[in-house]
Amino acid sequence: MKNPFKTFSFQVTFFASFIIISALLIMLLGITSYYITNQEVVEQTISSRKLLLNEINKQLDIQLQSVEYDSLVLASNPKLIHYLQLSEQSFERIGQNSDMVDMLSRPSYVKEGIHSLQLYAKDTSVDKQIAGSGVYDYQIIERSSWYNEIKDADYCWIGTHPVEVGSYAPEDRLVVSFARKVLSPSGKEIGILVVNLKMPFVQKIVSSSGTHVSRFVLDTHSRLIAEFNDATGEAVTYEGHKNELASILAQSESEQFAVVKLEKKKLIIWNQQDRTLWITMDVIPWEDITKGSRKIEMVIFIAAVLCILLAIIMAFLLSRQFAAPIRKLTHAMNLMKIGKLNVQIDNDYENEFGHLNENFNQMTQRIDRLIVQVEEQHLKKREAEIQILQEQINPHFLYNTLDMINWHAIESGSKEISQMLALLGKMLRIGLSSGATFITVKRELEHLHCYVELQRIRHKHKIQFDISVPDSLKTYYTPKLIIQPFVENALIHGLHSRGEGMIKITGWEDERSIYLAIEDNGIGMDVGGAEPSREHNGIRNVHERIQLYFGANFGVHLYSQIDVGTKVVLSLPKMLTDSPRPYEGAVS
Repeated sequence: MKNPFKTFSFQVTFFASFIIISALLIMLLGITSYYITNQEVVEQTISSRKLLLNEINKQLDIQLQSVEYDSLVLASNPKLIHYLQLSEQSFERIGQNSDMVDMLSRPSYVKEGIHSLQLYAKDTSVDKQIAGSGVYDYQIIERSSWYNEIKDADYCWIGTHPVEVGSYAPEDRLVVSFARKVLSPSGKEIGILVVNLKMPFVQKIVSSSGTHVSRFVLDTHSRLIAEFNDATGEAVTYEGHKNELASILAQSESEQFAVVKLEKKKLIIWNQQDRTLWITMDVIPWEDITKGSRKIEMVIFIAAVLCILLAIIMAFLLSRQFAAPIRKLTHAMNLMKIGKLNVQIDNDYENEFGHLNENFNQMTQRIDRLIVQVEEQHLKKREAEIQILQEQINPHFLYNTLDMINWHAIESGSKEISQMLALLGKMLRIGLSSGATFITVKRELEHLHCYVELQRIRHKHKIQFDISVPDSLKTYYTPKLIIQPFVENALIHGLHSRGEGMIKITGWEDERSIYLAIEDNGIGMDVGGAEPSREHNGIRNVHERIQLYFGANFGVHLYSQIDVGTKVVLSLPKMLTDSPRPYEGAVS
């Protein structure tokens, strides 16, 4: 794949690169910010929940200690111990029944959280109670589901369960209980005292700040003491996930938190009491924890979109600013390519672009000066060559020699030779013209007339000449000796093989130029053929001289057709002095 930096324009490359880099940086910053924020929210949640659970455990422990102390006071009461040691049928025990029931029922009236107290006494067959608190048959407790927990212990806490005795509404039957054995002075078990706590009271302690959470209180054997659920629609029950929760507690004792999947992703946090080693555990839906993060995520997303839009605008403006001087430089170079060598760039930059523009302007100025110098040198060279050619012939020597030959021809009676010598002398005088480069059209036609007369004598008047140039053209100036080479070419190459023919010289003008045409009815030529041979150097010389003086808009135009003839048209500017001025189209 081709390198895009070598394929696309600078503006497109800069714009795309800026957008891609900005988008990647913004996305990286947004993702990093979201990740850090999310981690911070989770850590804050874990920290605050640990503090909350620790406070709940403290409050719960206070209530547990109170219940344990009250049960110990009652279980150690000598009157209660004496009562249990008496026979059920004894008069003394019957007399104490009402006092004992009153003693057991009093805490439920005095303390907010006490549901009821039951004393399960051995050797008792008749229940004696007030509102569920009283003395009951020991066999009742032996049939309960939790009896094995107290059977081999002096006391224990029993998790949430329905109370075994009394008439209560279904919603009031659930209690959390503390059971303590009542021992005789000799250490023999004579009964079991059970203190029942109201479930709403326990939930009030446990459910403090427990919105959208499932909370469990577990004993040292991971048995459920109390359960509270406020995770609407997503409640996690302890019985449904008992094994998973026990495994998590065993594996993550030091961290006291874990992220697991229970149906859905959950955060589990727990705290253990220092005295009882009970565990209070929260199971929190992950969505609730990341709810704040999702708001931050939306804010970060909106901010990222706005930043990317701003980056697009900035990239567009910057790419235009950077590309503008490059486009100007490229445009100037294209103008140079089509021939406008004097182009200049407006330069108001002071940086690297300014340096480039300044160097380009200096380069074009230097090229323009060099071209002018080359053209001047070329012109001087051609003028020097012509001057050398002219100086090779001593005019006075030629004139005197021709005049002497002419007198000898007259003396010998050769009038035709005398006439030819006179014509040749006049041609030389016009051709040399005292070193002038430009002569009038009239003088040019006089030079041509002399040449035509010479050719008529030579060809015995078989070649016809027709010169038809308006007098209005004869006052204009033209480079000298530009018509005769074409007439000579017509005679030598066009009419030579035929021995006779017509050569016609005409002239006309328009608003800007004058035109001189030389036309013959000779054998013609292939205009599109090879380059002109050495015999045609005079024609080429005329064309180059005209363009050298007046530019590419003027020169020689050749039209020819085999066996029909040839026509040459000279185009010249209208010049009324012998000092040419620069014309549009000339090389400069």
